[in-house]
Amino acid sequence: MPAPLRSPAIRNGAKAERPKLERRAASVVDYGTLPDHVGYLLRLAQLRVWEDFYGRMGDTGVSPALFSALMLVRSNPGIQQSRLGEALGVARSGAMTMTDRLERLGLVERRADPHDRRAYGLFLTADGDRRMAEFVARVQQHDMLINQALSPDEHRTLMQLLHKFVAAPTPIAEERRAQGGQPAARLSAVDDDPVASRTKRAVPAGRRASLS
Repeated sequence: MPAPLRSPAIRNGAKAERPKLERRAASVVDYGTLPDHVGYLLRLAQLRVWEDFYGRMGDTGVSPALFSALMLVRSNPGIQQSRLGEALGVARSGAMTMTDRLERLGLVERRADPHDRRAYGLFLTADGDRRMAEFVARVQQHDMLINQALSPDEHRTLMQLLHKFVAAPTPIAEERRAQGGQPAARLSAVDDDPVASRTKRAVPAGRRASLS
């Protein structure tokens, strides 16, 4: 039996549909073994958290790293810049960059150490002390909302596992210590953050300098 004839409209529709299907197939990304890697999943989780953080804190100019620094300065008045960097796990250059940014925002000030003329202690300014209440309230709301993806028991388990994970020494550090080598380098960047880059584009130009 001869094949049934199709109208030109049907034939043209089939031709038009084929490229759509081909484009859709080409857009599917194969992630290989990435979903099996702890670091990859932690990075995705970090990006999810940061996106929400910047959505709530972007207008303040305070990034996740700067908020951590502010919390340490508030809890440890007079902390030296080098000690701040050690506590946050960043190099001296990173600690200096954070301190400079916080000074430009008017949130932190350097004061000469009365016991060491070459050193400076970090303190919240009056404005920084006042605004910390607002920052903490925003970040607490951010935490509460971002954690709604988990049940209370799941959140408790996650926090326990994360504390255990970050407290353990890294294998490379243990290997270098055993071999008598140099410790692993600290991060020099304050925020390796593509979310912040997207946020900067959405923030008025006058505020962009304070976000970086």
